[in-house]
Amino acid sequence: MSEWRINHLRDSAESVHSRELPAERAIWRASINESAIVLGSKQNSEIVNQQACDQDGVAVVRRRSGGGVVYLEVDQHLWIDLVIPRDDKLWSDDVGQAMFWVGELWADALAKCEIADRDQLRVHRGGLERSNFSDLICFAGLGPGEVTLHGEKVVGISQRRTREMARFQCVLHQRWSPDAYRKYLVLEKLAESSNQPNMPYKSISKELDKLGVSKSSGLNQIAEAITELSAAL
Repeated sequence: MSEWRINHLRDSAESVHSRELPAERAIWRASINESAIVLGSKQNSEIVNQQACDQDGVAVVRRRSGGGVVYLEVDQHLWIDLVIPRDDKLWSDDVGQAMFWVGELWADALAKCEIADRDQLRVHRGGLERSNFSDLICFAGLGPGEVTLHGEKVVGISQRRTREMARFQCVLHQRWSPDAYRKYLVLEKLAESSNQPNMPYKSISKELDKLGVSKSSGLNQIAEAITELSAAL
């Protein structure tokens, strides 16, 4: 049984996203030192309210994986990257199935921390479920391996793969703030960037209030459970 190397990064969101990680079994927890708006790789920076971000000291970061924007508030989320090399027994050539074990690990950890009963925590084993807003806002869609509770997403997962490794970037929110998205994004520009050119920006604002995002407390406890349970994989 291969051991996991445990790491805790304390840095900016930009530094964590851009850091090249070695192709070895490892758990990388990231604690960011400033809040950040993180854009998907294909999103236009024009959707950002740069003035509001500058005033509040919110960094604007672009990740290498696709998908929508996510707001990361300091001390209000748990960000863990799980890395496996290609020769690991957990590796799957199927990009979707490759994420199932990640979701199962998170669901087991949440149940261990009594966030919910294990049978209430669902790991999505289907394909990508899109909504009108999933390409705009990260938590508006549901991807393989992601965890839901009573229909609300608990854990968001994105995947980066190379010839040598797979890196699963996972985020769980302790606090979800629709108002932060309204403040730090230009919703009119966000609507224009969608695949629906006639989408009214007010519909995005309403969608933010309806978005199902399940929040969890006890972030350190959950991180410790992830580490403990991973030893059996």
